[in-house]
Amino acid sequence: MQVSIWSPFRSSAFRIFWCCAFLSNLGTWVQDVASSWLMTHLSSSPLVISLLSFASSLPVVLLSIPAGFWADSGDRRKILLLAQALMLVSAFVLGFQAARESLNEFTILFLSLTLGIGVALNGPAYQTVLSELVPPREQQNAVLLYYMGLNITRVVGPALGGFILGVAGASSAYFVNAFSFLGLILFYWRWPLGARSAEAAAPGKAPVRFKLFYKGLAPQDWRNLFSKSNLKLWIEIFVVSFSASALWALYPVRGRLELHLESLQFGSLLGCLGFGAFLSAVFSKHVMNPQRTWQSLSFAYLVFASAEVILAQADNYTTACLGMVFGGIGWIILATLMNMSSRQLTTASHLKATTLGVFLSVFYLGMSLGSVTWGALAKWHTSSFSLRVSAGVLFLCCGYKFLRKQ
Repeated sequence: MQVSIWSPFRSSAFRIFWCCAFLSNLGTWVQDVASSWLMTHLSSSPLVISLLSFASSLPVVLLSIPAGFWADSGDRRKILLLAQALMLVSAFVLGFQAARESLNEFTILFLSLTLGIGVALNGPAYQTVLSELVPPREQQNAVLLYYMGLNITRVVGPALGGFILGVAGASSAYFVNAFSFLGLILFYWRWPLGARSAEAAAPGKAPVRFKLFYKGLAPQDWRNLFSKSNLKLWIEIFVVSFSASALWALYPVRGRLELHLESLQFGSLLGCLGFGAFLSAVFSKHVMNPQRTWQSLSFAYLVFASAEVILAQADNYTTACLGMVFGGIGWIILATLMNMSSRQLTTASHLKATTLGVFLSVFYLGMSLGSVTWGALAKWHTSSFSLRVSAGVLFLCCGYKFLRKQ
């Protein structure tokens, strides 16, 4: 019997979590527009602008694996509350500094880094929440519904961010993001995540409270996390995220500095990407086939690479929007299926959050290194050239995966 994509909404806990996560993600995209807009005003260097993406991604690379281990050890509620509080404070300080008109490139990058630390601590434990709110047979639909909500916010959030930016200024956009974390903080405070995490720990093992993860993991755990089959998946995720990061790092350069878009138009670029991702999620049964993941991923790489080429060639707002829509279609497929592939590795493992931490670390390692690489290439040559080179790598990944059929 086929499970309806909407079935996870039968759970009241999932509905509440989904709504709180929706508001939090909405605030994130509002802030993203404000930070990107401010950085293009403070600097015209593609490398400096791309550092914004690097600063947000670097903590996820460094902290996701230990955060996953701590979550597996029974400290999930503390980690989630700490992470949400840190992100709230970082966004509030950005808003306060913007209101005083004292923001500069260093301040934005530093506070984006601290907000990234919150994202890193939050990520692995946050990913496991979905696994507990619904039965196993509904988990893929739960992930799809989460990404669908995320991509609705990608449509609404940037447009709302552009409106707030134009009407009330960047400080208001940052304050909106700060308040958006309150829903998840209340959810984690009331939902018994800590107890469930402790029960899910390895049989016969007492929870380990914030023990150094490299001392807590046994040699066999390391071998399982980085086995030959897992390593192939991690390498693919790294290469794809490295290449795909060009679009995220350089769309502010193309939109604000080269196409000279106004704040509402600039915000709507991310909205177009979110619209494409939303379409992809709605028609997921036709574009995502769990039994033939290689085929769906090949399609995603092809579409996302095409989006980078279109954005690189765009000489007007409409063409840039078209490229971002294609980017959204490809992004939701590759992000969802890579997430699900990583979740499948946790089925027979007591290190569920740690494994998802490895996925997040590898994914954001590619994003952070890619952001700096493509930004440096754009500074040395042009942003269009950088986008075309990155698209070429993705075309190669598409051809390799299609020929190998795995």
